[in-house]
Amino acid sequence: MGDHPYGTSTSGTVRSVTALTREDMIDAKNLVLARDRVVVAASGDITAQDLGLFLDRVLGDLPSVGSAPLPQPAIFQLTGGDTVIDWDSPQTVVSFAQAGLPIDDPDFFAAFVANHILGGGGFSARLMEEIREKRGLTYGVGTGLSNGLYGDSWIGGMASGNDKVAEAVGLVREQWALMAQSGVTDQELANAKTYLTGEYPLRFDGNGRIANILAGMQLAGFPADYVNTRNAKIEAVTAADVKRVTARLLHPDQLRFVMVGRPEGLGPDAETVAAPE
Repeated sequence: MGDHPYGTSTSGTVRSVTALTREDMIDAKNLVLARDRVVVAASGDITAQDLGLFLDRVLGDLPSVGSAPLPQPAIFQLTGGDTVIDWDSPQTVVSFAQAGLPIDDPDFFAAFVANHILGGGGFSARLMEEIREKRGLTYGVGTGLSNGLYGDSWIGGMASGNDKVAEAVGLVREQWALMAQSGVTDQELANAKTYLTGEYPLRFDGNGRIANILAGMQLAGFPADYVNTRNAKIEAVTAADVKRVTARLLHPDQLRFVMVGRPEGLGPDAETVAAPE
């Protein structure tokens, strides 16, 4: 929202898109596209020399340096609480978030494992067990560490009937606090490591996917050996590591819930705003 770096839709709006001219597109291309901003990854039957010649032909006419300023890291601005965007619907869609941590933080992989156990592991995750399996309040709930180029957050989402949302939101906060206080069990930790290390090699099942992974690594600033060291870093996470990082980061009072719908039974401090036009 407002002037926050992540507050503008990358798809634009009807008004902003229809107002674009051909000259606007050319100006944007000249300001942004430059060789110093291009990330290249290749996977397949090609040599570095042949790839270099191909890139020279395709990108050689671009300026060497981009003139448009790049965004600066965003400051996390969310505070705890509930925001309701009024929308006439029998179901409420819920997003929630708090501050996260960057990939180069020493506790990142401990947080990564903790997230899998808390809400990132599908039907094996605590939130899914408590909110869907035991109580049937939602079809699905999940969380993830979102590591954008200019900001990091710990996010989640779900949907529920208007009359069930308050209970589901309360359970998220309850599980947030429980993990911060008690950490995880040895069995949960072992299961998470088995899954996270076992599924990783399955991502490299084609040239297109491999190239996309390598390009993403460059864009995010990963070291070149990341694919070979990632699983070892997960295996090295201990229950004490998870307990430390969850106590440091998971604070239910800092969670911001944004609900689109007409949820019932929320506390008096919930803020209601009109749906955007």
